Amino acid sequence: MTNKWKYILLMATAIPTAGAVAQSVDQGRMAVDLEKYQQAKSYYKSQLSGKEADKAYFALGDVYIRTDKTDSARYYFNQGLANNAKSAINMVGLGKVELEKGNKAAAESQFDKALKQSKSKDPYVLSMIGEAYVESNETDMTKAIEYLNQAIQRDNKNPVTFVILGDAYLKQNDGGKALTNYDQAILVNDKYPKAHLRVGQVYTRSRNYEAAEEAFNKAIAADPNYAPAYHDLGEMYYFAGKFDQAVSTFKKFVDMAENTSETRAKYASFLFLTKDYQKTLTEVQEVLKKEPEHTVMNRLQAYSLYELGQHEQALKAMENFFAKVDKNKVRAGDYEYYSKMLAKNNQRPKAIENLEKALAMEPNKAEFYTELANMYASTEQYDKAVNVYERKFQKSDPENIDYYYIGNIYMMSGDFQKADETYTKITDANPTYAYAHLWRARAKASLDPETTEGLAKPHYDEFMKLAQADQEKYKKELVESNVYLGYYYYLKADRENAAKHYQAAKDLDPTNAQAEAALAELSKTSKK
Repeated sequence: MTNKWKYILLMATAIPTAGAVAQSVDQGRMAVDLEKYQQAKSYYKSQLSGKEADKAYFALGDVYIRTDKTDSARYYFNQGLANNAKSAINMVGLGKVELEKGNKAAAESQFDKALKQSKSKDPYVLSMIGEAYVESNETDMTKAIEYLNQAIQRDNKNPVTFVILGDAYLKQNDGGKALTNYDQAILVNDKYPKAHLRVGQVYTRSRNYEAAEEAFNKAIAADPNYAPAYHDLGEMYYFAGKFDQAVSTFKKFVDMAENTSETRAKYASFLFLTKDYQKTLTEVQEVLKKEPEHTVMNRLQAYSLYELGQHEQALKAMENFFAKVDKNKVRAGDYEYYSKMLAKNNQRPKAIENLEKALAMEPNKAEFYTELANMYASTEQYDKAVNVYERKFQKSDPENIDYYYIGNIYMMSGDFQKADETYTKITDANPTYAYAHLWRARAKASLDPETTEGLAKPHYDEFMKLAQADQEKYKKELVESNVYLGYYYYLKADRENAAKHYQAAKDLDPTNAQAEAALAELSKTSKK
């Protein structure tokens, strides 16, 4: 659920500032918290000649990073250093730019300079280095946690640092430690809305929607103009199935947040999430007229065109997206959608290649294995299809649904014995699961195409016994079972049982031609 929740657009996070930062700069940080980026930029620019110029240059550059303009961010960090060559915080800024671009060694070099310059004593510098790791594509949060703990040792009255530390633990999927730090931030300052927001996000991830709603409402109580809380509360309502509340709440976010391409991208992402693809496309294309390079909107344009069934246009849009996007911004979902578009445009080898890329980026995503195996099977590469599931089983234990798909692959390949052996694993684990007996019956019927041995009979019998309680649900399959058994008894010259099963099939489906023809033939035989 979480992956889908953040599938299109990663949430923007606020620019944290330590307690040592002047109150005047805090106003800019709150503007960023409220996602009013233009207001934040204007404010920080007004502070560039003040006492806190170093931090203003850094905060301004950081806004540009958050709005996906790293060149502008680099410019302001360098301006900060031109203004003060000993500005450790702007060295951190340059490190953030390098980390954003995937240049880890260059980033760490800048961080080392900043630490040396500040003698590792400035909590703001320490917390910003920690945040740089948290907001990057890095998965190992060891360094982030180390720097953030050092920052807290020097200033344990700053709720922002506790929130960033909570984010680091959350990135490691340690919700318990994340909540501990968010709660600590609330103890330091219960009016800090972002701490309540993060608590709500953790509870949303764990599907504890009641607790999530309470936390988001606390964020709103702390600051009724805190737009991100309406954003996440709207999403939470969506996942809780409260669609009317979801739309109305998310609309509050749109009305409250600054009218920027970033806000519109979030709105378009929510529209996509609610499957309003045409409206998503309309919103996207309006932004692209002014900002043709916008990463999220180019992504959403391709996705929406695909969902609207415009597969040729979707493929062109997706290839345009890949031509423009920073490679560090490409996600597994991009390769997945590209694979689907290629498949719809009869380019299956290339579709497989891109789905393999998606799986390499997210090897724990179960859906990718199923899609990839189906793709190999559709091109009659059955061995590779089975191998995909073997790769999956190295990550997680097999489930019945996996055996179902593997059995189907064996059926498609004509290896009916292997198919039956695979389906048997389901009936062994779940002997009262009706469909598994049906699948075994089909595999056995394929091994005995002339029905001379009646290999499928025991399994059709078992299926019928289990399915009798809900004939409407299993109607089609019961017709299949009765037709098979009718033919089996016909070959055995047992006209009574043959007629019984064919009649049962006809009662379930009066239009069934096989049953009707068989009953007519049995009637003639009986008269003779």
